[in-house]
Amino acid sequence: MDISLKRVDYQNYYEILEVSPHATDEEIQHAFERLATAYSATSPGIHALFPPEDIKVIRAKIEEAYQVLSNPRRRQHYDLTLRGEAPPETASPARPDHRQRRLSPEELHQVLGPDHPAYSGGSLRTIREFLSLDEKEIAQEIKLRRGMLRAIEEEDVAALPAPVYLKGFIKAYAKCLGLDPERVVHDYLEGIVRQGYSTG
Repeated sequence: MDISLKRVDYQNYYEILEVSPHATDEEIQHAFERLATAYSATSPGIHALFPPEDIKVIRAKIEEAYQVLSNPRRRQHYDLTLRGEAPPETASPARPDHRQRRLSPEELHQVLGPDHPAYSGGSLRTIREFLSLDEKEIAQEIKLRRGMLRAIEEEDVAALPAPVYLKGFIKAYAKCLGLDPERVVHDYLEGIVRQGYSTG
């Protein structure tokens, strides 16, 4: 682990994640999870090395690097940029996808019941199954290992990443299911905090 606030300002994304430019998707995923854990707010000793403001910046850079390198199209463009060969960015054409729509109130009532309780890992799984989306499909969509997706759905507090990363994963998951990301994050975190998860 060789990241500091000074270094992260001039490191490229591969250097930030400490992987080779030829790293596989799995290697990038593992590197991200390792660094996310190392720089989490609850990581032992991290506050002895960096002030909270620096840790926040470093975590943001790690997340930024992961979001680019875990997306094949963005990674290809980034690689061309590093070599000075990048073509102009073009917007991806919108594609019809049931994962991009918002569920109607009637559908939510059908899936979760008329009382519409707070969103939880179990309700996310129920909605996913209602939309006929399997774990592999969702995991690929939000660039997440299936084991981590399962931990989110099962609310396995011990296996969940630091809050800054967990929020991003849940927001992405909520969007795939056509839900309000902010409400889902709020409800989900509120539920797992009662189970001992720390957001500090």
